[in-house]
Amino acid sequence: MKNSTLRLIALALVATCTCASAAPLRIVACEAQVPSKKRGVCENSLSAQDFRALAPGVSWYYNWHFKADNIPPAGVDMTFIPMAWGNRPGDVSGVASYLAGAQKKPPVVLAINEPNLKGQAFIDPETTAELFKKIKAVADRYNVPVAGPNMSLGSAEGDSIKAVDPLTHEKTTYTFMIPFLKAFFHYMGATKVDAVAYHSYGNIGELKWATGEMAKQFGRPVWVTEYAQWNVPSVEAARDYLIEATDFLERSPDVQGYAWFKERAKDNPKISLLDRQPGKLSILGEAYVNLPPHDADIYYRLPGKLNASKFVRASGMDIKTTKDKEGFFDLAVSGNGGSADYNIQVDAAGPCTVRVRAAGEGTINLQSGGKTLGTAQLAKKTGWQDVEAKVQFAAGPQTLRVTTQGLVLRIHSVEFAK
Repeated sequence: MKNSTLRLIALALVATCTCASAAPLRIVACEAQVPSKKRGVCENSLSAQDFRALAPGVSWYYNWHFKADNIPPAGVDMTFIPMAWGNRPGDVSGVASYLAGAQKKPPVVLAINEPNLKGQAFIDPETTAELFKKIKAVADRYNVPVAGPNMSLGSAEGDSIKAVDPLTHEKTTYTFMIPFLKAFFHYMGATKVDAVAYHSYGNIGELKWATGEMAKQFGRPVWVTEYAQWNVPSVEAARDYLIEATDFLERSPDVQGYAWFKERAKDNPKISLLDRQPGKLSILGEAYVNLPPHDADIYYRLPGKLNASKFVRASGMDIKTTKDKEGFFDLAVSGNGGSADYNIQVDAAGPCTVRVRAAGEGTINLQSGGKTLGTAQLAKKTGWQDVEAKVQFAAGPQTLRVTTQGLVLRIHSVEFAK
Protein backbone atom coordinates (compact mmCIF):
# COMPACT_ATOMS: atom_id res chain seq x y z
CA MET A 1 0.00 0.00 0.00
CA LYS A 2 1.16 3.57 -0.64
CA ASN A 3 2.02 5.82 2.31
CA SER A 4 -0.34 8.49 0.99
CA THR A 5 -3.29 6.13 1.47
CA LEU A 6 -2.45 5.26 5.04
CA ARG A 7 -3.37 7.00 8.24
CA LEU A 8 -2.47 6.40 11.84
CA ILE A 9 -3.83 3.19 13.34
CA ALA A 10 -4.01 1.98 16.88
CA LEU A 11 -4.57 -1.66 17.69
CA ALA A 12 -5.48 -2.59 21.23
CA LEU A 13 -5.29 -6.21 22.31
CA VAL A 14 -7.26 -6.69 25.49
CA ALA A 15 -6.86 -9.99 27.32
CA THR A 16 -9.54 -11.03 29.78
CA CYS A 17 -10.18 -14.41 31.36
CA THR A 18 -13.41 -16.12 30.33
CA CYS A 19 -15.96 -17.22 32.86
CA ALA A 20 -16.56 -20.89 33.55
CA SER A 21 -18.93 -22.50 31.07
CA ALA A 22 -21.03 -25.62 31.28
CA ALA A 23 -19.85 -26.62 27.80
CA PRO A 24 -16.26 -27.92 27.58
CA LEU A 25 -13.79 -25.81 25.66
CA ARG A 26 -12.25 -27.10 22.46
CA ILE A 27 -8.57 -26.29 22.79
CA VAL A 28 -6.59 -26.67 19.56
CA ALA A 29 -3.26 -25.59 18.12
CA CYS A 30 -3.06 -22.12 16.59
CA GLU A 31 -2.40 -23.62 13.17
CA ALA A 32 -5.20 -26.21 13.40
CA GLN A 33 -8.05 -26.38 10.90
CA VAL A 34 -11.38 -26.79 12.67
CA PRO A 35 -14.37 -27.85 10.53
CA SER A 36 -17.43 -25.63 10.75
CA LYS A 37 -20.49 -27.29 12.25
CA LYS A 38 -22.62 -25.19 9.90
CA ARG A 39 -20.75 -25.84 6.66
CA GLY A 40 -22.01 -28.33 4.07
CA VAL A 41 -21.77 -29.06 0.38
CA CYS A 42 -24.29 -29.95 -2.33
CA GLU A 43 -23.00 -32.98 -4.23
CA ASN A 44 -23.79 -35.53 -6.88
CA SER A 45 -20.47 -37.36 -6.89
CA LEU A 46 -17.75 -37.42 -4.24
CA SER A 47 -14.86 -39.86 -4.31
CA ALA A 48 -12.91 -40.95 -1.24
CA GLN A 49 -10.22 -38.44 -2.21
CA ASP A 50 -12.85 -35.69 -2.53
CA PHE A 51 -14.18 -36.39 0.96
CA ARG A 52 -10.66 -36.23 2.39
CA ALA A 53 -10.02 -32.90 0.67
CA LEU A 54 -13.25 -31.28 1.94
CA ALA A 55 -13.50 -32.74 5.44
CA PRO A 56 -10.98 -30.42 7.17
CA GLY A 57 -13.49 -27.56 6.82
CA VAL A 58 -16.84 -29.16 5.91
CA SER A 59 -18.97 -31.20 8.31
CA TRP A 60 -21.99 -32.33 6.24
CA TYR A 61 -23.24 -33.01 2.73
CA TYR A 62 -26.48 -33.79 0.90
CA ASN A 63 -27.56 -34.92 -2.57
CA TRP A 64 -31.29 -33.98 -2.79
CA HIS A 65 -32.17 -37.59 -1.90
CA PHE A 66 -32.92 -39.68 1.16
CA LYS A 67 -29.95 -42.00 0.77
CA ALA A 68 -26.29 -41.48 -0.03
CA ASP A 69 -24.60 -43.10 -3.00
CA ASN A 70 -21.26 -41.73 -1.80
CA ILE A 71 -19.98 -42.62 1.66
CA PRO A 72 -16.99 -40.98 3.38
CA PRO A 73 -13.99 -43.31 3.79
CA ALA A 74 -12.85 -44.48 7.21
CA GLY A 75 -11.42 -41.68 9.29
CA VAL A 76 -13.38 -38.92 7.52
CA ASP A 77 -16.11 -37.31 9.60
CA MET A 78 -18.74 -35.83 7.28
CA THR A 79 -22.43 -36.37 8.01
CA PHE A 80 -25.00 -37.14 5.33
CA ILE A 81 -28.28 -35.18 5.62
CA PRO A 82 -31.27 -36.83 3.91
CA MET A 83 -33.93 -34.97 1.95
CA ALA A 84 -37.52 -35.80 1.09
CA TRP A 85 -37.41 -34.08 -2.31
CA GLY A 86 -41.07 -33.75 -3.18
CA ASN A 87 -44.49 -35.30 -3.47
CA ARG A 88 -43.18 -38.46 -5.12
CA PRO A 89 -43.92 -42.06 -4.14
CA GLY A 90 -41.24 -43.27 -1.78
CA ASP A 91 -39.78 -39.94 -0.62
CA VAL A 92 -41.35 -39.96 2.85
CA SER A 93 -40.92 -43.70 3.38
CA GLY A 94 -37.34 -43.37 2.09
CA VAL A 95 -36.50 -40.84 4.79
CA ALA A 96 -38.13 -43.13 7.35
CA SER A 97 -36.01 -46.07 6.22
CA TYR A 98 -32.84 -43.99 6.28
CA LEU A 99 -33.44 -42.70 9.82
CA ALA A 100 -34.30 -46.18 11.03
CA GLY A 101 -30.98 -47.60 9.82
CA ALA A 102 -28.66 -44.60 10.24
CA GLN A 103 -25.66 -45.28 12.47
CA LYS A 104 -25.25 -41.53 13.02
CA LYS A 105 -28.34 -39.38 13.44
CA PRO A 106 -28.29 -36.36 11.10
CA PRO A 107 -28.67 -32.91 12.66
CA VAL A 108 -31.70 -32.22 10.49
CA VAL A 109 -33.90 -33.61 7.71
CA LEU A 110 -34.34 -31.41 4.65
CA ALA A 111 -37.88 -31.22 3.30
CA ILE A 112 -39.16 -30.43 -0.21
CA ASN A 113 -36.91 -28.93 -2.87
CA GLU A 114 -38.18 -25.68 -4.42
CA PRO A 115 -41.96 -26.25 -4.39
CA ASN A 116 -42.40 -22.81 -5.99
CA LEU A 117 -40.27 -23.54 -9.10
CA LYS A 118 -41.24 -25.40 -12.27
CA GLY A 119 -39.06 -28.45 -12.87
CA GLN A 120 -38.51 -28.95 -9.13
CA ALA A 121 -41.07 -30.15 -6.55
CA PHE A 122 -43.57 -27.60 -7.96
CA ILE A 123 -46.50 -28.00 -5.58
CA ASP A 124 -48.77 -25.33 -4.14
CA PRO A 125 -48.54 -24.11 -0.51
CA GLU A 126 -51.39 -26.32 0.74
CA THR A 127 -49.92 -29.48 -0.80
CA THR A 128 -46.48 -28.47 0.51
CA ALA A 129 -47.87 -28.18 4.05
CA GLU A 130 -49.60 -31.58 3.80
CA LEU A 131 -46.38 -33.19 2.65
CA PHE A 132 -44.29 -31.37 5.26
CA LYS A 133 -46.52 -32.71 8.03
CA LYS A 134 -45.89 -36.28 6.85
CA ILE A 135 -42.13 -35.70 6.79
CA LYS A 136 -42.26 -34.06 10.22
CA ALA A 137 -44.19 -36.99 11.68
CA VAL A 138 -41.43 -39.35 10.52
CA ALA A 139 -38.58 -37.15 11.77
CA ASP A 140 -40.26 -36.60 15.14
CA ARG A 141 -40.06 -40.35 15.84
CA TYR A 142 -36.27 -39.99 15.82
CA ASN A 143 -36.17 -36.55 17.49
CA VAL A 144 -34.66 -34.98 14.35
CA PRO A 145 -35.77 -31.45 13.37
CA VAL A 146 -36.94 -30.65 9.84
CA ALA A 147 -35.75 -27.69 7.76
CA GLY A 148 -37.90 -26.60 4.89
CA PRO A 149 -39.46 -26.21 2.52
CA ASN A 150 -36.21 -25.40 0.67
CA MET A 151 -37.39 -22.46 -1.41
CA SER A 152 -36.19 -20.91 -4.61
CA LEU A 153 -35.80 -17.24 -3.67
CA GLY A 154 -37.68 -16.13 -6.76
CA SER A 155 -38.81 -17.31 -10.15
CA ALA A 156 -40.08 -16.02 -13.47
CA GLU A 157 -43.84 -15.77 -13.80
CA GLY A 158 -44.02 -18.64 -16.27
CA ASP A 159 -41.98 -20.88 -13.97
CA SER A 160 -43.89 -20.10 -10.78
CA ILE A 161 -46.56 -22.14 -9.00
CA LYS A 162 -50.07 -20.65 -8.97
CA ALA A 163 -52.84 -21.08 -6.39
CA VAL A 164 -55.57 -19.23 -4.56
CA ASP A 165 -53.78 -17.64 -1.63
CA PRO A 166 -55.44 -18.43 1.74
CA LEU A 167 -54.60 -14.98 3.15
CA THR A 168 -55.63 -12.74 0.25
CA HIS A 169 -58.21 -15.17 -1.22
CA GLU A 170 -56.93 -14.21 -4.67
CA LYS A 171 -55.40 -16.23 -7.49
CA THR A 172 -51.67 -15.75 -6.92
CA THR A 173 -48.55 -16.44 -8.93
CA TYR A 174 -45.81 -17.04 -6.35
CA THR A 175 -42.80 -15.36 -7.99
CA PHE A 176 -41.24 -14.63 -4.57
CA MET A 177 -40.73 -17.08 -1.72
CA ILE A 178 -42.10 -14.97 1.16
CA PRO A 179 -45.81 -14.94 0.12
CA PHE A 180 -45.58 -18.68 -0.63
CA LEU A 181 -44.16 -19.34 2.83
CA LYS A 182 -46.79 -17.21 4.53
CA ALA A 183 -49.45 -19.31 2.82
CA PHE A 184 -47.55 -22.48 3.78
CA PHE A 185 -47.46 -21.44 7.44
CA HIS A 186 -51.20 -20.75 7.32
CA TYR A 187 -51.85 -24.33 6.20
CA MET A 188 -49.40 -25.73 8.76
CA GLY A 189 -51.65 -24.55 11.59
CA ALA A 190 -50.36 -25.78 14.95
CA THR A 191 -47.74 -28.11 13.45
CA LYS A 192 -44.28 -26.87 14.37
CA VAL A 193 -41.87 -25.75 11.64
CA ASP A 194 -38.36 -26.14 13.06
CA ALA A 195 -36.41 -24.11 10.49
CA VAL A 196 -36.91 -22.41 7.14
CA ALA A 197 -34.62 -22.86 4.12
CA TYR A 198 -33.93 -21.18 0.81
CA HIS A 199 -31.53 -20.93 -2.16
CA SER A 200 -29.67 -17.86 -3.45
CA TYR A 201 -27.75 -17.38 -6.71
CA GLY A 202 -27.48 -13.59 -6.77
CA ASN A 203 -24.93 -11.19 -5.33
CA ILE A 204 -23.88 -10.68 -1.72
CA GLY A 205 -26.52 -8.02 -1.17
CA GLU A 206 -29.25 -10.48 -2.13
CA LEU A 207 -27.89 -13.15 0.18
CA LYS A 208 -27.65 -10.85 3.19
CA TRP A 209 -31.06 -9.29 2.60
CA ALA A 210 -32.87 -12.57 1.97
CA THR A 211 -31.32 -14.27 5.01
CA GLY A 212 -32.35 -11.40 7.25
CA GLU A 213 -35.83 -11.31 5.73
CA MET A 214 -36.38 -15.03 6.34
CA ALA A 215 -35.34 -14.70 9.97
CA LYS A 216 -37.45 -11.58 10.51
CA GLN A 217 -40.58 -12.86 8.80
CA PHE A 218 -40.68 -16.33 10.34
CA GLY A 219 -38.62 -16.15 13.53
CA ARG A 220 -36.88 -19.49 12.99
CA PRO A 221 -33.36 -20.69 12.21
CA VAL A 222 -32.44 -20.33 8.55
CA TRP A 223 -30.75 -22.94 6.34
CA VAL A 224 -29.22 -21.74 3.07
CA THR A 225 -29.03 -25.09 1.32
CA GLU A 226 -27.85 -23.80 -2.05
CA TYR A 227 -25.84 -20.66 -2.66
CA ALA A 228 -23.35 -19.30 -5.18
CA GLN A 229 -23.15 -16.23 -7.39
CA TRP A 230 -24.07 -17.74 -10.74
CA ASN A 231 -23.14 -14.84 -13.01
CA VAL A 232 -19.51 -14.11 -12.22
CA PRO A 233 -16.87 -12.93 -14.70
CA SER A 234 -14.04 -15.11 -13.41
CA VAL A 235 -13.01 -17.83 -10.99
CA GLU A 236 -11.32 -15.16 -8.86
CA ALA A 237 -14.59 -13.22 -8.60
CA ALA A 238 -16.41 -16.41 -7.64
CA ARG A 239 -13.82 -17.05 -4.92
CA ASP A 240 -14.13 -13.51 -3.55
CA TYR A 241 -17.92 -13.91 -3.38
CA LEU A 242 -17.54 -17.29 -1.68
CA ILE A 243 -15.29 -15.82 1.01
CA GLU A 244 -17.61 -12.91 1.79
CA ALA A 245 -20.81 -14.95 1.58
CA THR A 246 -19.54 -17.92 3.56
CA ASP A 247 -18.10 -15.81 6.34
CA PHE A 248 -21.38 -13.86 6.53
CA LEU A 249 -23.31 -17.13 6.92
CA GLU A 250 -20.76 -18.45 9.41
CA ARG A 251 -21.01 -15.31 11.55
CA SER A 252 -24.79 -14.89 11.33
CA PRO A 253 -26.66 -16.05 14.46
CA ASP A 254 -29.75 -16.54 12.28
CA VAL A 255 -28.11 -19.22 10.13
CA GLN A 256 -28.01 -22.81 11.36
CA GLY A 257 -26.52 -24.42 8.26
CA TYR A 258 -25.39 -23.65 4.72
CA ALA A 259 -24.20 -25.58 1.67
CA TRP A 260 -22.26 -24.30 -1.34
CA PHE A 261 -23.52 -25.28 -4.79
CA LYS A 262 -21.62 -27.41 -5.60
CA GLU A 263 -18.80 -29.93 -5.55
CA ARG A 264 -18.43 -29.86 -9.35
CA ALA A 265 -20.86 -27.63 -11.26
CA LYS A 266 -20.82 -28.91 -14.84
CA ASP A 267 -22.97 -26.05 -16.13
CA ASN A 268 -20.77 -23.42 -14.47
CA PRO A 269 -17.25 -24.72 -13.64
CA LYS A 270 -16.23 -21.31 -12.25
CA ILE A 271 -18.18 -22.06 -9.04
CA SER A 272 -16.90 -25.63 -8.48
CA LEU A 273 -15.16 -26.54 -5.24
CA LEU A 274 -13.21 -29.39 -6.85
CA ASP A 275 -11.18 -29.72 -10.02
CA ARG A 276 -11.67 -32.69 -12.33
CA GLN A 277 -8.84 -34.57 -10.64
CA PRO A 278 -10.16 -36.53 -7.63
CA GLY A 279 -9.31 -34.86 -4.34
CA LYS A 280 -7.93 -31.65 -5.87
CA LEU A 281 -9.52 -28.46 -4.55
CA SER A 282 -10.12 -25.51 -6.84
CA ILE A 283 -9.20 -22.05 -5.56
CA LEU A 284 -12.82 -21.84 -4.36
CA GLY A 285 -12.47 -25.16 -2.59
CA GLU A 286 -9.28 -24.04 -0.86
CA ALA A 287 -11.07 -20.97 0.46
CA TYR A 288 -14.18 -22.93 1.50
CA VAL A 289 -12.18 -25.52 3.42
CA ASN A 290 -9.82 -23.06 5.10
CA LEU A 291 -12.33 -20.43 6.22
CA PRO A 292 -12.44 -20.76 10.03
CA PRO A 293 -15.51 -21.15 12.20
CA HIS A 294 -16.12 -18.51 14.85
CA ASP A 295 -17.47 -20.71 17.64
CA ALA A 296 -17.12 -19.29 21.14
CA ASP A 297 -15.91 -22.60 22.58
CA ILE A 298 -12.79 -22.83 20.35
CA TYR A 299 -9.57 -21.70 22.05
CA TYR A 300 -6.16 -21.67 20.37
CA ARG A 301 -3.25 -22.91 22.50
CA LEU A 302 -0.13 -20.77 22.74
CA PRO A 303 2.60 -20.61 21.51
CA GLY A 304 1.83 -20.45 17.80
CA LYS A 305 0.71 -18.21 14.96
CA LEU A 306 -2.94 -17.27 14.53
CA ASN A 307 -4.16 -16.15 11.14
CA ALA A 308 -6.15 -12.96 11.67
CA SER A 309 -9.28 -14.63 10.25
CA LYS A 310 -9.59 -16.89 13.33
CA PHE A 311 -11.58 -14.45 15.41
CA VAL A 312 -14.53 -15.37 17.58
CA ARG A 313 -16.31 -12.04 17.03
CA ALA A 314 -15.63 -9.10 14.76
CA SER A 315 -17.10 -5.72 13.89
CA GLY A 316 -15.94 -3.50 11.05
CA MET A 317 -13.50 -6.17 9.86
CA ASP A 318 -13.94 -8.67 7.06
CA ILE A 319 -12.00 -11.66 5.74
CA LYS A 320 -10.45 -11.12 2.31
CA THR A 321 -8.12 -13.06 0.02
CA THR A 322 -4.60 -12.53 1.32
CA LYS A 323 -2.20 -10.06 -0.24
CA ASP A 324 0.66 -11.53 1.76
CA LYS A 325 3.11 -14.19 0.58
CA GLU A 326 1.54 -17.10 2.48
CA GLY A 327 -1.79 -18.41 3.69
CA PHE A 328 -5.26 -17.77 2.32
CA PHE A 329 -6.74 -14.80 4.20
CA ASP A 330 -6.13 -11.37 5.67
CA LEU A 331 -8.41 -9.33 7.88
CA ALA A 332 -9.35 -6.13 6.09
CA VAL A 333 -10.38 -3.22 8.28
CA SER A 334 -13.03 -0.69 7.30
CA GLY A 335 -12.12 2.97 7.02
CA ASN A 336 -13.96 3.68 10.28
CA GLY A 337 -12.06 1.04 12.20
CA GLY A 338 -13.34 -2.10 13.87
CA SER A 339 -12.64 -4.82 16.39
CA ALA A 340 -11.97 -8.55 16.50
CA ASP A 341 -11.83 -10.92 19.46
CA TYR A 342 -9.55 -13.98 19.63
CA ASN A 343 -9.80 -16.86 22.07
CA ILE A 344 -6.45 -18.16 23.32
CA GLN A 345 -5.35 -20.75 25.87
CA VAL A 346 -2.26 -19.96 27.98
CA ASP A 347 -1.06 -23.08 29.79
CA ALA A 348 1.43 -21.32 32.08
CA ALA A 349 1.67 -17.69 33.11
CA GLY A 350 4.76 -15.84 32.00
CA PRO A 351 6.38 -13.59 29.43
CA CYS A 352 5.44 -13.87 25.78
CA THR A 353 6.61 -12.15 22.62
CA VAL A 354 3.61 -11.05 20.57
CA ARG A 355 4.44 -10.46 16.92
CA VAL A 356 1.84 -8.83 14.65
CA ARG A 357 2.11 -8.86 10.88
CA ALA A 358 0.23 -5.95 9.36
CA ALA A 359 0.19 -3.52 6.46
CA GLY A 360 0.08 0.17 7.24
CA GLU A 361 1.61 2.67 9.63
CA GLY A 362 0.78 3.54 13.20
CA THR A 363 0.89 2.15 16.70
CA ILE A 364 0.02 -1.27 18.05
CA ASN A 365 -0.89 -1.33 21.72
CA LEU A 366 -1.06 -4.57 23.72
CA GLN A 367 -3.32 -4.28 26.74
CA SER A 368 -4.59 -6.44 29.55
CA GLY A 369 -7.16 -5.41 32.10
CA GLY A 370 -7.10 -1.88 30.74
CA LYS A 371 -3.31 -1.61 31.20
CA THR A 372 -0.85 -1.33 28.35
CA LEU A 373 1.65 -4.19 28.44
CA GLY A 374 3.66 -3.23 25.37
CA THR A 375 3.72 -0.95 22.37
CA ALA A 376 5.02 -1.53 18.86
CA GLN A 377 5.31 0.97 16.04
CA LEU A 378 4.56 0.33 12.38
CA ALA A 379 7.07 2.25 10.23
CA LYS A 380 6.05 4.65 7.47
CA LYS A 381 6.54 2.34 4.53
CA THR A 382 4.62 0.22 2.11
CA GLY A 383 4.23 -3.54 2.29
CA TRP A 384 3.95 -5.94 5.20
CA GLN A 385 5.72 -5.35 8.51
CA ASP A 386 6.37 -7.60 11.50
CA VAL A 387 6.38 -5.71 14.79
CA GLU A 388 6.56 -7.17 18.27
CA ALA A 389 6.31 -6.43 21.96
CA LYS A 390 7.01 -8.34 25.17
CA VAL A 391 3.93 -9.00 27.28
CA GLN A 392 3.00 -10.97 30.39
CA PHE A 393 0.01 -13.32 30.22
CA ALA A 394 -1.89 -14.92 33.06
CA ALA A 395 -2.62 -18.64 32.78
CA GLY A 396 -5.91 -19.96 31.44
CA PRO A 397 -8.41 -19.30 28.64
CA GLN A 398 -8.47 -15.66 27.57
CA THR A 399 -10.06 -13.41 24.96
CA LEU A 400 -7.93 -10.88 23.13
CA ARG A 401 -9.61 -7.94 21.49
CA VAL A 402 -8.00 -6.22 18.52
CA THR A 403 -9.36 -2.75 17.81
CA THR A 404 -8.33 -0.35 15.06
CA GLN A 405 -8.72 3.34 14.45
CA GLY A 406 -8.15 5.35 11.32
CA LEU A 407 -7.71 4.19 7.76
CA VAL A 408 -6.40 0.64 8.10
CA LEU A 409 -5.36 -1.73 6.30
CA ARG A 410 -4.88 -5.41 6.68
CA ILE A 411 -3.79 -7.67 9.49
CA HIS A 412 -2.38 -11.02 8.46
CA SER A 413 -1.42 -12.77 11.70
CA VAL A 414 -0.79 -12.54 15.42
CA GLU A 415 2.06 -14.77 16.59
CA PHE A 416 2.87 -15.77 20.16
CA ALA A 417 6.39 -16.98 21.03
CA LYS A 418 8.00 -17.82 24.36
